[in-house]
Amino acid sequence: MNSKMSPPFSLSLCLVLFIWHCWAQTPADSGYAQQFRTLGINYRTLGDNLPSPTDAVAAIKTMKFGRVKIFNPNEKILTALANTGIEVVVAVPNEQIVEVGASPSAANAWVQQHVAAYYPATIIVVILVGNEIFTGTIFQSTWTSLVPAIQNLHAALESLGWSGQIKISTAVALDVLTSSFPPSAGSFRSDIATHIIQPLLTFLTTTSSYLFVNVYPFLTCSSSSDISLSYAMFANSTNDVVDGVLTYTNLMDAQLDAVYAASFKLGFASLRIAVGETGWPTAGDPTQVHAPIDNAAVYNRRLVRKALSTTQIGTPSRPGFIIPSYIFALFNENLKPGAGSERNWGLLYPNLSQVYALDLTGQLSDSQNSPSSDSSPLVSGSGT
Repeated sequence: MNSKMSPPFSLSLCLVLFIWHCWAQTPADSGYAQQFRTLGINYRTLGDNLPSPTDAVAAIKTMKFGRVKIFNPNEKILTALANTGIEVVVAVPNEQIVEVGASPSAANAWVQQHVAAYYPATIIVVILVGNEIFTGTIFQSTWTSLVPAIQNLHAALESLGWSGQIKISTAVALDVLTSSFPPSAGSFRSDIATHIIQPLLTFLTTTSSYLFVNVYPFLTCSSSSDISLSYAMFANSTNDVVDGVLTYTNLMDAQLDAVYAASFKLGFASLRIAVGETGWPTAGDPTQVHAPIDNAAVYNRRLVRKALSTTQIGTPSRPGFIIPSYIFALFNENLKPGAGSERNWGLLYPNLSQVYALDLTGQLSDSQNSPSSDSSPLVSGSGT
């Protein structure tokens, strides 16, 4: 990466128009509620040694997360979240998208079984239809069913009078983009841009929903020698990226603005984004040199400070717009396949002790706390 690279004039002009349009629509006029529960946690269960949902939810409350995102409509987890005040994002598994997209009655049944049975005691605020279905080809057969599934679920919510309280979206990885550098060059892949992404973004903007984007600076930094560790970890450095009239001091902002730029090129300048997943692993394979625990602690602490800041809201191209963000993940998961880092993203060990301390007030600096050596659990375990 050439840290001082500027885009061609046409891209710079496009970016200036993009910024002007976004500033013309202030957050107060956008139809989106101000998010006071900005930070959330991803709660996955790919482990054979994890605590009960009751104990896990108690730990989430102790850590003071305002939102939790789960990857399937787990009955025990949804029940444990009832009457906690925690807002919940629940997902339609990838394998169910085709069925829900093909049949309004199937969508109605899904809402009745996985939403109506718990809501409003369990404060479900978002239904995500699938997770990263555009990554690879394993779920390619579901692509054309995505928007119909979203529309069918929305109709089911409308029939219950809940479409204003429960939003619907999907979660995508950054590989939906064919270009992301410089950020103003962001564009969606040609195989999905027109017939899938465009109607998806139409729905999201019409219903004031968010596109959930999973953003992992650790993975980008690990795969590219052109990206510095400091740039990936929100550190002020000499590696800033200059793109037209904008300067980027961290990789996440640049990646999010690439998605914004891609959306703008399809005609959606007012699209809102949520960070569905982000985080940093605490261990990995010997070749994963950026994975030590200190890096994870620093990354997530800086992420918290950025998310809760009252002066650094949004990104360079979309200043002032709150971006709800969900840290990955609650637990280390010993059954997750892949590289060593895949099993070490958790804030907690399965015994509920902290992997490292994380201050969700956003008030502490990097030097005020260090990775936790305290092995005491956040809550008393009641067994699984």
